Amino acid sequence: MGSAESALVVFAYQAATNFLPIFGAIVSDALLGRFLTISLTLFSCMIGAILLWLTIVVPILVAEDYANKDQDNQSCHSPTTLQLFVLLTSLMFLSIGASGVRPCSLPFGVDQFTHWRGAQKDRALKVLFRWYYLSMGGSAIISITLIVYLQDKLGWRIGFAISIAIAAFATFLNIVTSPLYIKVKPQKSTWISLVQVIFIAIRNRHIQLPKAGDNDLHYHNIRGLTMVPSSKMRFLNRACVLRAHVNSSNTEVLNANSWNVCTVEQVEDTKRALSVIPMWSAMITSLLIPTASFRVLQAETMDRRVGTTKFQMPAGSIAIFEVITFTLWLGCFDKFIVPLLQKITRTEKTLSHKQKMGIGVLFSIACALSASVVEAIRRKQAISQGLKNNIDGVVNMSVLWLAPQCVFAGLIGAFGSIGQIEFYYAVLPKTMSSLALALLPLASGVANIASTMIVKLVKVITCSGGRVGWLPNNLNQGHYDYFYFVLAMLGIVGFIYFVACCYWFEEPSPNQLVETNEDEANMS
Repeated sequence: MGSAESALVVFAYQAATNFLPIFGAIVSDALLGRFLTISLTLFSCMIGAILLWLTIVVPILVAEDYANKDQDNQSCHSPTTLQLFVLLTSLMFLSIGASGVRPCSLPFGVDQFTHWRGAQKDRALKVLFRWYYLSMGGSAIISITLIVYLQDKLGWRIGFAISIAIAAFATFLNIVTSPLYIKVKPQKSTWISLVQVIFIAIRNRHIQLPKAGDNDLHYHNIRGLTMVPSSKMRFLNRACVLRAHVNSSNTEVLNANSWNVCTVEQVEDTKRALSVIPMWSAMITSLLIPTASFRVLQAETMDRRVGTTKFQMPAGSIAIFEVITFTLWLGCFDKFIVPLLQKITRTEKTLSHKQKMGIGVLFSIACALSASVVEAIRRKQAISQGLKNNIDGVVNMSVLWLAPQCVFAGLIGAFGSIGQIEFYYAVLPKTMSSLALALLPLASGVANIASTMIVKLVKVITCSGGRVGWLPNNLNQGHYDYFYFVLAMLGIVGFIYFVACCYWFEEPSPNQLVETNEDEANMS
């Protein structure tokens, strides 16, 4: 398979892995429940890993390029229909697996503390979140280092077999421990009510809203609750207005059909779901900047020796600095950073979710600026060594110069990504917890597409008139430092937009959201 076809397959797989979790979250919250969704998608992961392993084990499924990799064969052979079918099927099962495991794992863990109350529950959830984030970083470190090392030394057959063993063990462990779990039943009405609120609000667009201070009987409430809808997104308030009170001369009797009128609680839940969209969009630039990085290509042109040893760091392993930063920061934050901040500020409160997200955006700008500076230095050094036209030349410059931008990228995840998850989880209704975990990979998918479009646009603009452009295959002839600087400017614009969204966003008022004992009724 040629490089263009391979890139297309990888791009499609990444897009599916990032976009499918949003559907997995909906299916989990509305139809299957989190435990069943996790169980089915774990099984899907195992099937995908087995099929992928078969593509390098079964002779009829092995691509000719892989079979002849030890020979001096520079030509590319197209895979057969059967080989391509099995490969794409394996990637499809892996993507389906990610669609359930990624958005449901953390909310399912939170479900286990449903019956807990007060400070004990808060402490337990903090420990759960911290270990969940640490497991993310730890698994990434293992996959980047140990699994890749074993694949290089022992071959892909052993490497893929290890992946199968891990997936099979996780699936088996999940089934065996099933009786120990608390399983919350799905609530289809939560997602249907979102559609109902929007539909009824549009249908009632000509209804005049009650004046401020009017009796709350103008609005539809249930279970003895007397709530008045908030003033933000007032057009949605028409969905819960009782038509019998719109006009004193109107004698229409209220129809109990939920497609005629919604409750105030339904309207407020819909507002909470819609209110995160601007904040979600404001974080895309912070995910786009590290995605659009060419640090692996830069690492290939730099001195990758570690210390005085003969060991050379693989160019693709440069991301280890990002993962280590992410893991170490999360491991130290609650134990060391939070107490220090509390001592400095003399308050129990530290950083809010929005502040963490904002810091993540600022680190993305720092990541782009540091990448621009390092690339300018690397290019200048390459030209001084006479390597401008030598695409394979190694610059007398340590690959560790790329470490700062990788550290900033890790801090983007530690602040921006984690802040997003916590923000969505706090704002969205409890019945939509899986959506909170699905919004981050969705933003990553949008960032991947946007970064691809930006790279192509920059190439088209800078290569006009027969010029080399900023992003040629030979880094020494281009100006990747200019490209990184443009990303930094884009990050600044994104930060301004983020601040505007924070100013617009209103935290839900306590008098509009009433806690109920509904969770106990939903236990299986």
